[in-house]
This record gives sequence, structure tokens and C-alpha cells, in this order.
Amino acid sequence: MYLTLRRTFAIFVLLMALPLMAQMPQPFSADMTTVHPNGPKLTGKLYFSPPRIRMDMTSTGEQHGPFSGNMSMIVDSTAQTTYMLMPQAKMYMEFHANNASSMNTGMRNLQNLTQRGTCPEGTTCKKAGAEVVNGRSCDKYENTDKSGRSSTVWIDQKLHFPIRVQDADGATTDFTNVKEGAQDPSLFQLPAGYRQFDPRAVGGRPQ
Repeated sequence: MYLTLRRTFAIFVLLMALPLMAQMPQPFSADMTTVHPNGPKLTGKLYFSPPRIRMDMTSTGEQHGPFSGNMSMIVDSTAQTTYMLMPQAKMYMEFHANNASSMNTGMRNLQNLTQRGTCPEGTTCKKAGAEVVNGRSCDKYENTDKSGRSSTVWIDQKLHFPIRVQDADGATTDFTNVKEGAQDPSLFQLPAGYRQFDPRAVGGRPQ
């Protein structure tokens, strides 16, 4: 039931696994596509306005109740809070960085990036040249976590944000149709009328 949700978490954590950069990322929006050889394809939109980020995603290949179809994630690294939105059910899940989870590791990495420009915790980052990816000039980095798993990211030289990410499991995330500039603040707010969902509740019922 939670395959799409777990894969979304994994994509987010990988996206936040960024190398050391001297400058803060710049605001922009872009189309997003993630292809995994053993999972559904995710397409959607990313909105980035440091220290906040939003991803609107559509998953193909899985249909499971409130997790079907569309899903959105809103992160505020200053508040150390993440909201996972399920628009079809008008429900949301809430996560906080003081909990030990892969999602919150990603949140801490985002906070490190936007506030201090550091390499993610437990990760070694090595620059491996420069390439043009999706029409953008990028610096290529090879990252290795403490378990020896490797990923590769291509960081836009102007936006200071990934344009392509490849993980150790073969998943590739690409950002295209980049639109530079400030983003609408309402994109990063919890929508009115949504009920909180507790996955630990019996039967997965909303609160």
C-alpha cells in the first residue's frame, strides 16, 4: 500500500543529498521526471524557494486508496516540518526533523544546504568535471554515503541545484523546463480543508 510513498521519500532524500556548494540555491520551478527500472514512473513539478521546497508528483502503475495518483510534498527547513499531501483524499501527513527517519535526514540535509552550504551528513562529495545536462551548464559530483553506496548529481552552475540525479539503484531524476525567479508563497502552505492522516491508526483512517 505504501510503495509509492516510500519511493517518494527515497527520491526526496536523494534530491537533498547535494554536494558542498559555496552559494545558496536560487529560486526556480521545473518539470520533474523520475524513472526507476523496478518501479512506477513519477512525473511532476518542483517549486524551490529557499528554505522551502514543493514537489507535485503523479505516479503511474500503482493505485492504492489515498496514495493513488497525485501526491505533493511541502518542506520548510526553517520550521523543520514536512507535509505529504494526498489531494484526492484531501488529507496530509506531517513529519518533523526531530524524528529519526530517512525523510527527516533529507530535511536536515536541505537545512544544511540552504543555511550552511555543507555536504550531507555521512556523505563524501567529489567533483567530477562539468557537463551540459538538459540544456543547463552543470558541475558533476559523485557522492558516496557511509555504507559505500554511490550517487551522481549534476548541479546547475547558476541555480546551484541538481538538474539530474542518478542513484545507486538505477533511478534517474531529471529537471527540465526550468523557470527562474521567485515563487508564489501560497505554494508552500498547507491547503485549507485537509485532514491529518495517521498511518499508525487501525485501518489507516484519517484523524
